[in-house]
Amino acid sequence: MPTPQQIQVRLEAIELAIASGTTRVSYNGKSVEYASLAELRSIRDALKRELGLPVRARRTVAGYSSGL
Repeated sequence: MPTPQQIQVRLEAIELAIASGTTRVSYNGKSVEYASLAELRSIRDALKRELGLPVRARRTVAGYSSGL
């Protein structure tokens, strides 16, 4: 089982990959290719939950115009 420090290192690598738009993540001398950015976001959220960090919910904003 990974330590909290190891999980944090992996989380930081995943967040960096998401920010740069790539799906290849390298940490602790390992390199992993993920299928999509959506998969990376899902793993990021799981790692945050494992560390007890808040997972930011996606916000949807609806707009309305009466057309007048």
